[in-house]
Amino acid sequence: MDFSFFSLLHVLVLLAVSLRVFSRRSSHGTALAWLLLIVLLPAVGVLIYLLIGERRLGKTWMRRAIALQPQILSWARRIPAEHVVAPSTLTTGAESISRLATGSVGLPLMGGHRLQLLIDSESSMRTLIADIDAARRSVHLEFYIWSAGGFVDDLITALVGAARRGVSCCALMDSLGSRPFFKSEAFVRLQEAGVSIVEVLPVNPLRALFVRLDLRDHRKIAVIDRRIAYTGSMNIADPEFFKRDAGVGEWVDAMVRVEGPAAWVLEAVSLSLTALQTGANFAPPPPPKLPSTGSSHVQIFPSGPQAATRHIEQLLLAAIYAARREIVLTTPYFVPGETLLTALRSAALRGVRVILIVPEKVDSLFVRYASDAYNDDLLAVGITILHFHGGLLHTKSMVVDEEITIFGTVNLDLRSFELNFEVSLIAYDRTFAATTRKLQRAYEARSRPLHLAQWRARPKWRRLLENAVQVMGPLL
Repeated sequence: MDFSFFSLLHVLVLLAVSLRVFSRRSSHGTALAWLLLIVLLPAVGVLIYLLIGERRLGKTWMRRAIALQPQILSWARRIPAEHVVAPSTLTTGAESISRLATGSVGLPLMGGHRLQLLIDSESSMRTLIADIDAARRSVHLEFYIWSAGGFVDDLITALVGAARRGVSCCALMDSLGSRPFFKSEAFVRLQEAGVSIVEVLPVNPLRALFVRLDLRDHRKIAVIDRRIAYTGSMNIADPEFFKRDAGVGEWVDAMVRVEGPAAWVLEAVSLSLTALQTGANFAPPPPPKLPSTGSSHVQIFPSGPQAATRHIEQLLLAAIYAARREIVLTTPYFVPGETLLTALRSAALRGVRVILIVPEKVDSLFVRYASDAYNDDLLAVGITILHFHGGLLHTKSMVVDEEITIFGTVNLDLRSFELNFEVSLIAYDRTFAATTRKLQRAYEARSRPLHLAQWRARPKWRRLLENAVQVMGPLL
């Protein structure tokens, strides 16, 4: 009797969760992965699904997000015409990307920028600190990870100094990514100096009952005086100190320094997340009067789990299909969906040179196996895969035909596409593309190519493990 009861209960629970999976508009791969996990490990699978199976930001967040979206679009439509550039001035491929970007998030193509690529964490941090030291009115920072030690302590000193001389300073910190920092002396120093700190997406056991805790703020944004901004892959962490026991070497990052109207657009993007977190009004100050500092055309592209559509994946697909000669990508984590995989293979088959640079070692064994499962598909159509051996290559960049650059915080995995708040800078500038391509070539020089024959000679058990983990790729 007991056995029959529990068997029936087991079937009913599996059926209920399966129906829940089917009721969500998930990709085929994601739905299949959840169903497989639930069938193979019923109790564990059901528990994990209840915790992280759906993009639950919570009723309060979603209510705010729904109310905020028309406000953001209204604000974007009021961007002064002198900063807006018509997409028709671009080449055909770039125009299609720009129009898609505007149609997806509402932010227009803008001109009058000066872009500076900062090729490592040291130069990025030192330049940022110098700008904070020179700040007169405001410093606005939003970073996934804050980790004290090394040159981060110098940044804290610069922020404290700015706040004490009357500069308005605000720092957004992801609750999970920056968790140890909230208990640090550096955090106390910032609070005592009057720096406004916003803990984004708080993590605690009670919230786990109502929201999905692995939805994170993965953005990296710094804005100084609303005229200078930074974005890219670097966290507020010194690679000489950060995760040194992970066995992957130092994290290798790059940032872009932007002068021009995109700076206050990036600040508005960050303020929108502040409004989501705190419930405050979304009311960015009026655009400042800025002289044209350069000729670069730029578009800011935020994305996040509050959107029903994977906008950033659509953007990357448009860029891949627009390519005519070459696509070069760098990413620490490569676990693509079928659409992105198909786009890359299609590009290679039509004669586009495709180069994928990934780190030889990553800080997640499951991600490594899931990523490796795609190697055969990519190598078989002539895509070049390079394994970077100079540390954990963390730079997220995409250069198309040395004309268009997509640079920012997005990894080539479903977590960045669906679960994280991310931000990308799209630069329609051949000079900046050439500079970024030069950095990518420096990564190539420190990488080892993966050859198809060598790859196919790997042990069968390894292939089985890769394919098994790859099926669960949408859940990683």
